[in-house]
Amino acid sequence: MKDKKIVYINYSPYENQGNILDFLTEEYKYVFLFSIGHHNLGKDQKTNKITIYENKKIKKEIHLYHLYVSSRFVFISIPFRSLLNLFQIIWQCHKLKKEYGRLDMYFTVNGFTAWVGLALRRLGLVDKTIYWVCDYYPIRHENKTIQAIRWLYWQFERKTNASDILTFHNNRIVDVWKKKNVLSKDYKAILIPIATVKSFRNVNIEKNHEKIRLCFLGVLKKSMGLDYIFDSFDLLSKNFPRIVVNIIGPGPDGGYFKKRARGYGAVFNFYDYLTEKNVEKVISHSTIGIAPYMPDPSHVSYYADSAKMKKYISLGLPIIATKVHEFSEEVEKCKAGVIVTYGDAQQLVDAIKEINANYINMAKNAMSLNEKYFYKNIYPKMFKFDNNKSSKT
Repeated sequence: MKDKKIVYINYSPYENQGNILDFLTEEYKYVFLFSIGHHNLGKDQKTNKITIYENKKIKKEIHLYHLYVSSRFVFISIPFRSLLNLFQIIWQCHKLKKEYGRLDMYFTVNGFTAWVGLALRRLGLVDKTIYWVCDYYPIRHENKTIQAIRWLYWQFERKTNASDILTFHNNRIVDVWKKKNVLSKDYKAILIPIATVKSFRNVNIEKNHEKIRLCFLGVLKKSMGLDYIFDSFDLLSKNFPRIVVNIIGPGPDGGYFKKRARGYGAVFNFYDYLTEKNVEKVISHSTIGIAPYMPDPSHVSYYADSAKMKKYISLGLPIIATKVHEFSEEVEKCKAGVIVTYGDAQQLVDAIKEINANYINMAKNAMSLNEKYFYKNIYPKMFKFDNNKSSKT
C-alpha cells in the first residue's frame, strides 16, 4: 500500500483516536485527512480542514468553510451542516483527483460520511470505500429533535452495507445491524477494536498513596458518566483528603461540569482541548484512569468501544470503570483495574483502595493488556479487500 492514496474523513478531535492516523500515514504515501467540526471544542482546535500527508509528513493544509453554531443549536443544524460538508467533500475530492490522480481508497468512521463515500465511488472519484462502524445512535430519545436527527442519520447509515469493506468496533453494534436486517443473520463480521501504542510509562516508582490523582479523558457529555464522580465526592474526599481529579477534554456539557466543580477549589482541574503530547503528559502524571459510563442502552456510549480506557492502559494506568463496554470485562479479568456499579460511591472508594494496595502489579497488568491491542497488529486486516465475502443482506 506504500504507493497508494487514501481519503480519510473524521470528526475532530478523533482523527488519531487509537493511532489510526499514525497507521494510515505509515502505510500510504498520500493521506488526505478531512477534519470536520461538530461540537465547539474551543479556540485552540482548528476544524474543517484538509491536511495532506506525503510520506508521513504534512505537505499542505486546505481550510474548508465551517458553519459555527452555539451548543444550543448543534443538533437542529446537523442536516444543514452535513449538506455543506457533502458538497465540500465531493468538490475537494474532485480537485484532489485532478491534482494527484487516482484516489485508491476512501475511509471513514461515520455513517453519513460513509454514505458520501458511496456517492464518490459512483461518481468515479474514489475506487474503494471502507467503513469502520464505531457507534450506534439509538433512535428513541426523550428529545424529539434529537430523535428525528438520529432517525435521519440511520436512513443514510443503513445504506452503507454496500461499502467495499465493512468493519465494526464490537459485537454489540453487529447485533443491532442484524436485528434491523441490514446484515444477514449469518453474516460474519470483522471486528476491529480501538488499538493502542506500546506503553512507555515507568511504573516502578514510589507512589504517594495519600494523593490520589484520578484522570478522566473524553468529550464532556453527561452520558459519559462524570456525574458519578461528583455525586460521590463527599465520600471520596472524606477517605482521600488530597484527592485530585484531572478532566481532559472539551464538550457540550463542559459548562455544566465546571459549575458543579465550583467550591472544591483546585481539586478539579479542567484542561479542555489539549494536543496529543499534552494529553499524555497529564495522564502519565495521574494515578488512576476513570471510565464511569452510564449503563443506559439509549446512550451512544453504550455501543462504542472505549477510547479512553485504551489510552489509559497505553500509559500504564490502572482503570476504574463501570461494566458497560466489552473491554471492561477484559480489564477486570486481567486485573488491570476494578469494575464498579454506576452510582455506588462506596464501591468507588473501595476500588481506589484496592488499586492503591496493588498499584505496581495492576499498572504492569495494564501495560501487558496494552500489548494485545498494538495498532500495527490490529489495523492491517481492516484494509484487506478479501475480507467481506459473506452475505451482508
